[in-house]
Amino acid sequence: MQSVLDFLAERWSSQAEADPAMVLAITGVVALLTLIPRTWRLLRQAATIIHEMGHVFAALVSRRRVSGIRLHSDTSGATLTWGKSQGPGLLLTFLAGYPAPGLLAVILAWLALAGHAGAALTVYQAVVLLALLLSRNLVGIASCLTSVLVTGAIWWHNDAELIVYTVVALAVFYGIAGLRGTLDLWGSHLSRRQSSAGSDAAQAARAWGALPLPAWLWLIFFLLISTGCAAAVIWLLIL
Repeated sequence: MQSVLDFLAERWSSQAEADPAMVLAITGVVALLTLIPRTWRLLRQAATIIHEMGHVFAALVSRRRVSGIRLHSDTSGATLTWGKSQGPGLLLTFLAGYPAPGLLAVILAWLALAGHAGAALTVYQAVVLLALLLSRNLVGIASCLTSVLVTGAIWWHNDAELIVYTVVALAVFYGIAGLRGTLDLWGSHLSRRQSSAGSDAAQAARAWGALPLPAWLWLIFFLLISTGCAAAVIWLLIL
């Protein structure tokens, strides 16, 4: 037992100073990969995992019962919860998905620059591992398992420099992915697609009968949070 705790503590405390030039280069490469449509389609599933985990954590905080998450091949997802059919808890659950990647990005960037990259990657591993345990379909299991194995190999190897640059890359990716996902949601609503009726913004508008705010207000809320988080990540890492 003690050896396991020592193993975890060693990885939690891993730290190295990030070279500003390398941070800038990683930021540029990750931003390019995230903005290219073809690579974005491959990487977006990683953002969906964190999106759904945002719903999960909000549901747990609001004392809703979580039965699992589902990820689909089109990079959409769903979080399965049980509880009251209306009210602040359900509203919080619907609102937590789109801000989640950006908020995670800010936390990762701050921890990396504060000398706690090992702790940042350990927390990230724990979140993705929990997503794997909550996955209720084959696509979800495969997606979460891939994320666990890719970053888990780096976490296990415990090279301090590799860890800090991995955390930087994750921070940049999730900062941009959070904003891009929100913009995609806006596009869905502006084009009045039928699928937008079941979006988080549309469901939030119906979630709390005592606060019947329209979906477009929640769209603005998502945009403000995701834009602010993306800007914060760039400010922390580069400026």
